[in-house]
Amino acid sequence: MKFHRLIIAFLLVVSLVVLGTGCTKTSSTYDRQGLVDLMQKYVGALANHNPNDLPFAEKVKFTENSEDGVDLLEVGKGLWGNATGGPTEFQIYAADSEVQSAACLVVMKEKDKDIMLGARIKLDNGKITEAEHLVVRGEGMSRQPFSEMPTLQKARPGFAEDIPQAEQMKREDLIRIGLSYYDALTSEDGTRAPFAKECERHENGMITAGGTPPAPKKDSPDSPMPMGGFGNIPMDCEGQISSGVFSYITEIKPRLVVADVQKGLAVGFSMFRHDGTKRLTADAAQETDSNTQWGQFNLAALHFFKIRNGKLYEIEAPGAALPYGTKSSWEAEEKVYPISK
Repeated sequence: MKFHRLIIAFLLVVSLVVLGTGCTKTSSTYDRQGLVDLMQKYVGALANHNPNDLPFAEKVKFTENSEDGVDLLEVGKGLWGNATGGPTEFQIYAADSEVQSAACLVVMKEKDKDIMLGARIKLDNGKITEAEHLVVRGEGMSRQPFSEMPTLQKARPGFAEDIPQAEQMKREDLIRIGLSYYDALTSEDGTRAPFAKECERHENGMITAGGTPPAPKKDSPDSPMPMGGFGNIPMDCEGQISSGVFSYITEIKPRLVVADVQKGLAVGFSMFRHDGTKRLTADAAQETDSNTQWGQFNLAALHFFKIRNGKLYEIEAPGAALPYGTKSSWEAEEKVYPISK
C-alpha cells in the first residue's frame, strides 16, 4: 500500500511538472490583445524613459532613424532618452499573433517638439528581440505641428473597427494586398492594387488621395516632396497612381511586418529610393527631360492599410526624408519593387 502511494505521489509530481511546462510555454506566447497591450505599454515606457518595464531579450536588434540615416542602437538610446511627452489621442495599433509582432502609429513629443512615431516590436518566446522606430520630425509636407493638424487629432475610426468574423481574410491575403500597393506605385498602374472607390490616403497628416485635399501649394524650394495637391491629376487612389505622378519613385523596398486579421490591417515598413529622375512614358518626345526638381533622396516610410472585402480603404503613411542610398538595416527581409522582368 505504501508503495502504491509513492507511485501515485510520483505520478502527480510528474503531471504537475508537465502542466507547469505547458503553462510556461503558453504564457510565452501573446494573443492579439496581449500584443496590443504590450505595444501600448511600450509607447508609455518611451515617455517614461524606462525600458526596464518591458520584457526585452538579452540581445535586441533596435533601429531608429536620425537626420543622417538609420542607426543601430542599444535599447535605452534614441527616443528612449529623448521622448518628452506621451502619445496624444491619435493612436493606431495592429497585432499579429501568428508571428508575435505588433506595430503602432502615434503622435507624441521628442525634445518638446511634435513627432509622428511608427514603431514595431517582434517577440520570441515571450521576449522582445526586435524593435524599430520610424520618427517623423515634421519635415516635408506641412508647417503645422502634428498635434494641431485636423487629421491627426484622432485616428480614422476604420482602423479600430473589427472585421466581421465571416468576412475576415487570411493573413497571407492581407500581406499580398499590402504589397500590391508598392507594385502599383512603381508601375504607375493603379489597377494593380485593389483600391476601393472610397480609398483615402494620408501622408504625414496630409490628405494626398481621396477625401477633400487641401488647396495646391507652390512647392517649397527645400521640400523633397510635392506639397498639397497635384494640379489636374486625379485625386482618387487608383487614378492618381495611374496618372504617372509617382514616376519619380525609382525603387521601393518594403517589409510587411504585421497582418492583423481581426482588424483587417496590413502594416509595412519600407525604404523609398529616388535617384533624381522619373520614368518617361513610351510616347514622350526624345528631348524630354527626365530629371526631377527634388534631386536624389531616400524616404523611410510606414503604411497602415485598412482592408475590407479585399479592398484598400484607409491608408495612413508617415515618412521621413533621408540621405540618398540610406539602408534600412533590415535588408534580408525586404521585397523589391518594381519587380524585375
